[in-house]
Amino acid sequence: MHVQHGSAPTAPIFGLPGVTVAMKRFAMTAALVVSAVLVIAQPASASWQQQNTPTPSGSNPTWSLSAVSCTGTATCMAVGNVDSSLLSESRSGNTWTIVSIPDPGGGQLPGIWCTSSSSCEAVGRFDNGGTTETLAEVWNGSNWSVQSTPNPAGVTSSQLNDVSCVTASRCEAVGQAIVSGGNVVTLAEEWNGSNWTIKSTQDVGGAIISELIGVSCTAATSCEAVGESRTGNNFPALAEKWNGSNWTIQSTSLGTFSPLEGVSCTAATACTATGSGLAARWDGSSWTKQTIAKPAGSGRSNAALSRVSCTEKARCMAVGSFPKDAVETVVAEQWDGTSWKIKPTPITSANDSSGLFGVSCTFATACTAVGFLHNPLGPNHALAEDWSLRWQLQPPQIPNGAIASDLQTVSCPSVSFCAAVGGDEQNGSVFDAVVQTWNGRFWTIGTTPNASNSVLSGVDCTGAKACTAVGDVDAGGGTLSTLAERWDGTNWVVQPTPDPAGAIHSFLISVSCPAAKSCIAVGFFTNGSGNQTPFAEHWNGTSWVVKNTPSPPLDPATQLNSVSCTSSTSCEAVGTSTTGTWAEVWNGTNWAMQSIPSPAGGSDVRLRGVSCTGSNACTGVGAYFNGTKLVPLAERWNGSNWVVQATAVPSGSSSQFSSVSCGTTQFNVGCNAVGSVTKNGITLPLAENWNGSSWAVKPTQSPDPNVTRSNMSSVSCSSLITCMGVGFYDTSTGVEAAVGELYN
Repeated sequence: MHVQHGSAPTAPIFGLPGVTVAMKRFAMTAALVVSAVLVIAQPASASWQQQNTPTPSGSNPTWSLSAVSCTGTATCMAVGNVDSSLLSESRSGNTWTIVSIPDPGGGQLPGIWCTSSSSCEAVGRFDNGGTTETLAEVWNGSNWSVQSTPNPAGVTSSQLNDVSCVTASRCEAVGQAIVSGGNVVTLAEEWNGSNWTIKSTQDVGGAIISELIGVSCTAATSCEAVGESRTGNNFPALAEKWNGSNWTIQSTSLGTFSPLEGVSCTAATACTATGSGLAARWDGSSWTKQTIAKPAGSGRSNAALSRVSCTEKARCMAVGSFPKDAVETVVAEQWDGTSWKIKPTPITSANDSSGLFGVSCTFATACTAVGFLHNPLGPNHALAEDWSLRWQLQPPQIPNGAIASDLQTVSCPSVSFCAAVGGDEQNGSVFDAVVQTWNGRFWTIGTTPNASNSVLSGVDCTGAKACTAVGDVDAGGGTLSTLAERWDGTNWVVQPTPDPAGAIHSFLISVSCPAAKSCIAVGFFTNGSGNQTPFAEHWNGTSWVVKNTPSPPLDPATQLNSVSCTSSTSCEAVGTSTTGTWAEVWNGTNWAMQSIPSPAGGSDVRLRGVSCTGSNACTGVGAYFNGTKLVPLAERWNGSNWVVQATAVPSGSSSQFSSVSCGTTQFNVGCNAVGSVTKNGITLPLAENWNGSSWAVKPTQSPDPNVTRSNMSSVSCSSLITCMGVGFYDTSTGVEAAVGELYN
C-alpha cells in the first residue's frame, strides 16, 4: 500500500518501502489486528549498550582497555594492554579497530587525552631494566610514538596516571614517585609541544603516601588534580590546583577515608571528582562531598568510581565497579544536577566479572566507556560501552475500518508537533489519504478533504499551524492528478494544483516550504507514451505554478524523489532514472542539473532523500550496489560538488537509506538518516547518525517481535537529538501497519 497506482514504467527502486515511485495502489486482503488504543509516549533517553571490540592476535590473548578519549560522539581512541604488551584501539562509529602502538617493555597507559582525531597524548609507565619509569606516547593521526619523559632525581620508581590537554602543545600529566625509604610523593609533568618537564608539586605534611591519580584542565593556567594521601590509618582525599606556575594543595575535608581517582572540569570553578564510595564537587572556593548511588547487591560496599567525564555543570558520567556477591561488577552513575543515579550497563558477552576504567563524553547523551570483562571459560577481554540516544517506538493510530495503512513522510518543526502523511486501504479497492499529528505525547488521526482514492506522499511544516502536504488523487476514470493540501492548525484545505501539459498521470512526491507563503514540490508525470518526466510546482502564497525541470536525455523513466529548500531562491532536489541518479538546483529562476559521483566500486547509484542547512550544505541519501550487495549511500553538497561519504554498513546485510534530516551542531553539521536493513531474510528499520565526521548506526526498535519486513521511510528532526521516523511494518497477520519511532 505504500506505492501508487497506474501501469506506467518506473525507475528501479531497490524495493524501498515508503518511497512513492511506482504507479499502482496497494492491495491487501487481511484485516489489521493491531489495537487502536492511544499509546502515551514514554520519556526517551540515552542508555548504555555494549560494543564489539576486535580480538588481538595470539593464542587465547588476555586484553583490556584502561583509558579512552573521544573527540566526537563516535570518534575515540583507547589504550590498554594485551597480555604484557601495550594495546591501542580506535573507534569510528560502532567499529573498533586495533592500532599499532610501540611498547618499550612492561608498559601501562592509564591516561589518555585527545584534542582531535589526529592528536592524542597517553601517559603511564614502563619497566626500564627492573625500574619503573614514566612513559608518554603521542598519536599524530597515523602513528603512535614514544616521547622522552624525565624522572625525578633520587627516586626508585615513578609513573604518570593521567593527562589532560588544552591544546596539542599544552598538556599536564600527574602521578607519583617512590623515594628512598619507601614514601610515595606526588609528581606532575608538563608538555609544551616540544618537551616534557617536571613541575613542582606539594605533598601532605607527615603523610607516607601522597599521590595524584586524575587531572583535568580548562586552560593552560587552570587544572585540578586529585588523588589520596595516607597518614596512619587514614586515607583522605588529596586535591591540588595548577595556576600555570605552581601546584598547591586545596583543603578537601571529605572524610578520613575519601580517596579520589578521577576528576572532570567544565570551568575553573566547576569540577567533579569521584573515587571510592564518593563524589565531590569544586565550586571555585571549596570541595563539597556528594553521596553516590548504591548499586543493588553491593551489600555494605559502595561503588568505586575510577573515572568521570562532565559535559556541563549538571551532567557528569562516572564509571567503575562494585563488589556484587564478592565479584567485581561494572557500574556507571550519572549526575543530573541533583543526585547520582545508577545507569544500567548491560553486557551481552558471557562474563563472571567486569569493570570500567575510563569514560569520555562529548555530550550528555554521548559517552564511551572502556574496561574489561572476564570470560568464565578464558581470560579477560576488553569491554567497550556506548552511552547514546536510542530510537523508541511511538505507535501511530490505526484508521477506523482500515485493513492496511502506512505513513510515508513526516515533518517536525518542534519537539511537540509533527505531521505525518500516508494512506490506508479501506476495502481492497478504496484508498484514502491519511494524516496524523504528534503532540509530544501521542499520535492523533486527522480528517482530510478529498481523501478517497488519494495518497499523500510528502509534507512540510513551518509551524504547528502551517503545513503543506502533496500527493495525487484519482480525478476520475483512473486518471491521477496532483494534489496539495494546507493545514492551518484546525483544518486541511485542498489547494488547486495544475498538471503539466501533456500529462496523463501526475504525481507530487516531496515538498519543502522555506517560508509560510513559499513551497516547492517535486515529482513526475507520464505522457501518452507512458514515459516518465520530472517536474516541479511552486507555491507563491496564492497559487501553484508548474516549473519545468531538466532530466537525463533519452531516458523513459525519470523522477524527482525529494526536495529541500533553505529559501525561495535556493533548493536542492534529487532524482532517479533507469540509469542512475542526479541532482538539481533551484536559484530562484531556473532548475539546473548537477552530476552525482558514484562510490568506488558502486553501480546503480540512487538518491532518495535530501536535506539542506544552507545553499552550500546539503546531504543526499539513498543506496547503490557493490557487486550484488545493496549499500547505504550518503553524499554531501559543498556548494561546488557532490562528494561521497563513507556510511556505516551493518555486517552481512543489504541496507539502504530512504530519508535524511540535518541540522547545525558544534561539529558543523549533524544528520540522521533512516531506511531499512535486510539480513537473513528479515527487513528491519535502519537509522544512522552523522556527527560531522562519520556515520554510525543507531539501534532501532522492532515494532513486532515476529516482523519479517519493516522500514522507516521518512525522518524529521527538530534538533540533532530530537527526531521522529515513520514508515510501515508487516504485522503478524501479514498486512501493513504504520510505524513511528522517536529519537529524543
